[in-house]
Amino acid sequence: MLAEEPEKNGVSSLTTKMLLKGTKTHSAEDIAREIESIGGSIDTFGGNNSFGASAEVLSGDFATGLDLLSDVLLNPVFPSSALEREKQIQLAGIKAQKDQLLKTAGVNMRKALFGNQGYGLDSMGTEETVPRLQVADLQNLHQRLTVPNNCVLAIYGDVQAGAVKAEVEKMFGNWKPSAKPLPEPVKPKLLSEVKQVCETRDKKQAVLIIGFSGTTLYEKDRYPLELIQEACSDLGSRLFLRVRENLGLAYYVGAQNFMGIVPGYFAFYCGTAPEKVELVEKELLREAELLRADGLTEEELKRAKAKVIGQKKIARQDLGGLASTTALDELFGLGYAHSETEDAEYEAVTLEQIKTVAQKYLKPDALVISVVKPEAISTSKGKE
Repeated sequence: MLAEEPEKNGVSSLTTKMLLKGTKTHSAEDIAREIESIGGSIDTFGGNNSFGASAEVLSGDFATGLDLLSDVLLNPVFPSSALEREKQIQLAGIKAQKDQLLKTAGVNMRKALFGNQGYGLDSMGTEETVPRLQVADLQNLHQRLTVPNNCVLAIYGDVQAGAVKAEVEKMFGNWKPSAKPLPEPVKPKLLSEVKQVCETRDKKQAVLIIGFSGTTLYEKDRYPLELIQEACSDLGSRLFLRVRENLGLAYYVGAQNFMGIVPGYFAFYCGTAPEKVELVEKELLREAELLRADGLTEEELKRAKAKVIGQKKIARQDLGGLASTTALDELFGLGYAHSETEDAEYEAVTLEQIKTVAQKYLKPDALVISVVKPEAISTSKGKE
């Protein structure tokens, strides 16, 4: 998504999906038939910072799996008939997410925070941009970004390193690096004011998100921020207990810490009754103030560390997940072994660091308040 231009918004998602719709030597049906015949799976993925493809097969079928994976990545043809179908599916998804109030509020918050670029764009695109996308747009993005000097291949399983290396060289040996420099990601300007965005929908519920400028994957601040997010999100968190249980203001409540290769955001979110939006806003801002003033308690920090570290240890037990994590860490410049050092980084976070980071990022004069609620409760401000 960081590589997209606003007028081509949605092209990354389309390109990712179209990788499996046919290559120079395989139709979409051929790809599905061949991978299923060996009991394997092949899929593509895309996000805010990257896209790619993955395959899982039995070790004895490694060569077949790698052959299909390389063909999908290097030789897609982007058939126009399949593109038109995928565009309709993507447009249907864009329309469907309008019924998801939390998603809508999040999209509005990001646009207010980052503008009409980078993380401010919706990964699915818009109802205006997606219909205009053509095969040439997908080909251009693929040619610019699908190059060996912008790629990491991770292989995990019951395989021999020497045999794997030989097979990789055979499949990818003629892949030429790009002669042009790779596009630099757009770095957002840090927010320096309070913004309010309100959108009305024909719904009975309301959603509120308060977003702040965040940090990157590379900063040490990410670890305290992740722990604050965890401490504010579980069923025993201060937000859940006060806003939902004690005050009865919320259907759900929590926090999100989004990090990227450029600064992301930290946000509090809440689903509530329309008439309680103002009260919820005051309570969430109050919680941000308490975090700035006092940080977390020793018990909150201990519980957050245990949960975050435990979840990451569990995730590392899955070969597919481990391959994905190490590949992305290497791609983003963190190093393939980064996940092995993360536990120690979380353990080392102190109560004082939590408070310092809260004061640095949860600024009372630099935030976005995004609300989606029924029209009957609309304010005179409307949607900015």
